[in-house]
Amino acid sequence: MSFENIEKFIDEHIAELIEIRRGLHKLAEASGEELKTAARVEEWLKETEPDELYTQVGGTGLIAVYKAANTDGNPQKILLRAELDALPVDEPETMSHASVNPETAHKCGHDGHMTLLLGVARYLRDFRFENCTVMLLFQPAEETGAGAIATLETGIMKKLAPDAAIALHNLPGYPKHQVIARKDIFASASAGLRIRLKGAASHAAHPENGQSPVPAFTAILQALQSQASDRYPEHTHALITITGGNIGGKQPVFGITPSIAEIRATLRTAGNETLRQMIYDARKVVESCCEAWNLEHEITIHEEFDAVTNDAELVDLLKDAATKLQLAVYDAPHPFSWSEDIGRFSEVVPVLLFGLGSGKSHPQLHHKRYDFPDELLVSGIRLFLSLLYRFEEKEG
Repeated sequence: MSFENIEKFIDEHIAELIEIRRGLHKLAEASGEELKTAARVEEWLKETEPDELYTQVGGTGLIAVYKAANTDGNPQKILLRAELDALPVDEPETMSHASVNPETAHKCGHDGHMTLLLGVARYLRDFRFENCTVMLLFQPAEETGAGAIATLETGIMKKLAPDAAIALHNLPGYPKHQVIARKDIFASASAGLRIRLKGAASHAAHPENGQSPVPAFTAILQALQSQASDRYPEHTHALITITGGNIGGKQPVFGITPSIAEIRATLRTAGNETLRQMIYDARKVVESCCEAWNLEHEITIHEEFDAVTNDAELVDLLKDAATKLQLAVYDAPHPFSWSEDIGRFSEVVPVLLFGLGSGKSHPQLHHKRYDFPDELLVSGIRLFLSLLYRFEEKEG
């Protein structure tokens, strides 16, 4: 294998890969519903003749395995992961490759991430590593945090036993093609908190006869918003964001006091232990307020993510691979506040998650005008293959 092979391959296939990426963008499907996307990915993977192909992994997921050419050795087994799902948002119809599904769009770049791995798969069709087995995982439901859990529950990770699980995420706000790395915690732990309050209605002329959730609703909001800044160490970057809420029913009513209310919030922090403490403390706030105002309550946790903790040796290999390609590397001084469910894989394998700059002025992730920059297909494929080459050298 040589870098000449890589450059020639990219020159020959980049136009096709751009079309693949834009086709995947059009297909955009919600978390756990990526049936057409998975079918299209499976079709392309079969063309690359993998040694093994697993489907319906954790739902709609796929894993393609390309075994090392040297069957006598003990090859490194490296898993690269991309995400199948899109976001529940609309995008401008003026985009030439806009999503055909209403309120569903690839506004996080998962279409680009999939295409990077499909590019690696096309390369491996013609050029196998001597001492490195490559596994390509196309995982469902990353946006909700359910996909990694479901993948682990199949037992496939233990069966394949990779030596490392690696993924990248494009990052607007950083120079295009810059590699963003960090040892230890790279992305935060987070969880969605849904709080339901229940009291009793009364005539609006006699609110004293009811049990309105309004005072507790207000007190809980204030307590949650002050909790993160007052209670936790600064280095944990604890953050509580109110994401929604409502009081009373859906229809406008003026003669009856409300009996129900709901608060939705996201808790996030740099460590799993701190997140568990934040959830515990939030429960105590709700319990105290509901006791004070004689309300029933229900608390449920949604979309829970572990922190992504990068393996130090894998970060060093990444930096070496980027340097070989003359790509600038930025060491992030703090963990990112967003979450990524590859952190769950740390239960069974060392993990590496890194960023690839999408451009300083590029629309941010989840913005309606965001679109994965096609130029990153070149640097992303080169970087993944260069990183795999580092493992090849490491083994040899």
